[in-house]
Amino acid sequence: MSNEFLPSPPYSYLSGKADIIDLSALEEQILADDQTYQTANEICGKIKSAILHSRAALEQPQSKSQSQKDLEELINLAIEEDEKYRAKGKLRVSKVSFTFGDYVRFKAYVHFLQTGKLILQSSLPSAITDEEYLSGIILLNHDLARYSIGRATDRDVKSVILARTLIASILEHLMQYDFRNGHLRRKYDGVKYALKQCETVLYELSVTGCDVGSNDNEPNAKKPRLDDDTLPKDELESLRLRMVRRDDLRESLIKKCRDGQKAAKQAIYSLHREDFKSAEKQIDICEKCILDQLKPIVDEEPQLRYGSFANVLEEYAEAKLFYHWLAGDGSSIDKAKPKGDVIMPQDFNTVQLEPDDYLGGLCDLTGEIGRFAVKRGTSRDVDGVKLSLDTNSSIHYALKSLAKLPGGGLNKKLDPLRRSVEKLERMLYELSLVQATGRNIVAGIEESKEE
Repeated sequence: MSNEFLPSPPYSYLSGKADIIDLSALEEQILADDQTYQTANEICGKIKSAILHSRAALEQPQSKSQSQKDLEELINLAIEEDEKYRAKGKLRVSKVSFTFGDYVRFKAYVHFLQTGKLILQSSLPSAITDEEYLSGIILLNHDLARYSIGRATDRDVKSVILARTLIASILEHLMQYDFRNGHLRRKYDGVKYALKQCETVLYELSVTGCDVGSNDNEPNAKKPRLDDDTLPKDELESLRLRMVRRDDLRESLIKKCRDGQKAAKQAIYSLHREDFKSAEKQIDICEKCILDQLKPIVDEEPQLRYGSFANVLEEYAEAKLFYHWLAGDGSSIDKAKPKGDVIMPQDFNTVQLEPDDYLGGLCDLTGEIGRFAVKRGTSRDVDGVKLSLDTNSSIHYALKSLAKLPGGGLNKKLDPLRRSVEKLERMLYELSLVQATGRNIVAGIEESKEE
């Protein structure tokens, strides 16, 4: 068929700049982390099953089930894999942390059945964190409430009182904590309901003729005097003080993060005003804040790596990426012509970034480039708009080409990035109309300015 009857190839928006966005090294790291996550999931699934079977053997001795020795072997395996992962500077996989909490819960339940008391944290593997231990003993109260109903069915008042006493002791200790909005806070709210359930069971036993002791024959009766040996008070007090220290570090980090994030935002505003000297100073202020004020806190308490600190790193990445896109290394700045350079994660020598930090900053960079393109489009700078479109298309292509994105909110940023690319394509089309017809208004640009 003659070529005159065939459609032309698609318009080429990319001019070869896509080749500079090479995320293959980052992709390898993401996939390696994902493999670790999958391995952790498999081990945690086996631990969950082992806990279930061990509990069944505990409650139904005649059932054939795997021994608690199998459970301990799986826990040791999980700890070994976790240590390998953390040796790379990573934090514990959240699935592992929740599984360790379930393990503490089961061990604490077994310890209660053997002694009537709360398990010592020091008797558990040292890899168990304070939060995991607290999570386990908080969830233990639900087991104790269920246990009290079972024993009440057999009219075993003594065991119900022991369960109620331990729950009351745990609740009294937990009331000293200032739990923030998080998984521990949500779990803690259920402890008082477990206590109420035990007290209700005792009341119901009392009205059927059981002797439940003085002041215990009503649901809202005064709590009994707690046995000094019920809780390991010295260990729990040490744990509480460590949690207080972490809360203080968290509050300090949040306050100091505001300064770092503010400096990064101001750097971006300065870059839009083409005030490169101020932007350099503000980026430097942000770097010093991260290294001198924030990083020491995160090094002391690695769990604070995510949240406010990660937000600062992402904002810092965005500012530095935008600076280099406009000015390159800063040696020869041409305000009329941006360099168009997109630096890679390894180019962040001063502050080391995780894949999430860099990719989050890279996605946000496209928004700043879009705003830059609107400004250049208003001035009828076709080359500036083309460079902006070229960069955003390259970034969009690179991100879509990744086999997997790290967890977090990165997937939510892909749709705005796609719309940004389409908007710039429309803008370039409108500019072509301006050149062809001499129009003074570019619709795409006016719409972008209003947004």
